[in-house]
Amino acid sequence: MISINTDKKLNIILPNTNKALKKTLKDATIQELEVITKGKDLKSIIGSLLKESAQNSSADKTLLTLVKNNPTLKDLGAATQNLKELLTALKSDKNLLHVEKILQKFMPDMKDVKNTNVKTTLENSGVFLESKLKDIKEPQAKLKTLLDTLNTLLQKSKNPTAKALKTQIQDLLKENPKQHEKIVKTTQEIVKSITKELKNADPITTKDFAQKLDKLQHLTEPKNLEKTNFKTEVLKESIKEVITTLKNSFTKETTTAATSLNKIVEQIKPEQVVDKKVAVDIKNIVQDLKTKIAKADPIHSESVKNVLKELSTLNTPAKLSPEQNIKEILNNDLKAVLHKASEEVVKAQSPAQTEVLKHIDKLALQIDYYQLVSHLSNSSSLYIPFSWDQMQDGEVSIKHSKDDKFYCDIELKLKEYGELNVRLTLYDKNQLNINIHSDNEKFQEIMKEAIPELRAALIDIQITPREIRLHEKRKKQTPTSVYNEIAQDLEMGFEVRG
Repeated sequence: MISINTDKKLNIILPNTNKALKKTLKDATIQELEVITKGKDLKSIIGSLLKESAQNSSADKTLLTLVKNNPTLKDLGAATQNLKELLTALKSDKNLLHVEKILQKFMPDMKDVKNTNVKTTLENSGVFLESKLKDIKEPQAKLKTLLDTLNTLLQKSKNPTAKALKTQIQDLLKENPKQHEKIVKTTQEIVKSITKELKNADPITTKDFAQKLDKLQHLTEPKNLEKTNFKTEVLKESIKEVITTLKNSFTKETTTAATSLNKIVEQIKPEQVVDKKVAVDIKNIVQDLKTKIAKADPIHSESVKNVLKELSTLNTPAKLSPEQNIKEILNNDLKAVLHKASEEVVKAQSPAQTEVLKHIDKLALQIDYYQLVSHLSNSSSLYIPFSWDQMQDGEVSIKHSKDDKFYCDIELKLKEYGELNVRLTLYDKNQLNINIHSDNEKFQEIMKEAIPELRAALIDIQITPREIRLHEKRKKQTPTSVYNEIAQDLEMGFEVRG
């Protein structure tokens, strides 16, 4: 699951920093402004908005409606299309090709989505810039926390390497914080020592094996053993992957587990049906293995490996500088890069300057719009930052409800199939409901054929598809009603089984 912060931390509800808010307030009638607040002048209106936004959502809902209905903001078009047009305009001038090259990375092709870090792509869309800057941590404080955590984790270790490392870590914590080069060198020595130790560890303590166990456990959940989701070969292949690792282990318990799993593989028949006793036996073996792994020396724990991963990133003296962290954010976020690109275009005195600046300003306004909608709806609302020829327009909204469910609404306008709305509801960590809305009969037929492949892909990444339903497209809702009903599960439509 893509994890994005949906807290109201965006510093964008000021008209001097958010063009979308400025435009909305400028175009609002006196009557509309009075609905938002009793204040008559702009200063009191903004003051009331800030106060109301912090205390309750009534003003947010009203302002959200104004934002969504503002003619200028409604007609902005697709952010992805505007970015394409900007890139085209930049290509027309060789003096601006370096700017085009920088911006090109913010438009990965949808065909390459499997090889793209989707989470990073979404985070760098510009919508989360202020939130990232606000949440940035002092790198030296982060290092101290990581070393303290590692020191605590190694306290109970009986491993000779761990004992030596504890002394090294304690000495490092006493080091002068200004000695960046020395601190980084010692930190990476610690990382190197633990990494070497992990290479000689029992293979059942690796993250790879933990993932294999999780997958096998996932496949034996009751929902995944139903005819709709169950595939004999997938279960057998998962068991064999676990057996392969167990054979490379060197304890009596793992040998016994491998023998038991081999017998279970022989019992599984070709039908889409698994005996309940077989499923229970698999679960018991998995649980026994997890218990054994939990009792392994602490130096081989996942917690140590996670700390190690974080420490590995602090590999240069510059990484201990807050300025360097801020610089990395600004170099990799579209909103910040657009600002720098605008300055570059002005300096270059390009013939295409007017056209390029027009696209930059429009794209900046679109990002401001999504930031404002995110703030007012207490969600993460953004355009889809991928290049896709089939897509005319698209946006996504992610919301975390009070009942600990995650909702993801995807709204697309496709060239060939028209409007498409998808709602994903994730609950209980890995249980997923999918509701697909489309009036296009051809698209519905394509989806019906693709359902089995979709189910298999979800199960393979340890997500249980509780239901997948196709519906005729919903009637157009007002912006406020969309967010008011977001906590309600949809029960209409029909479930597609494949």
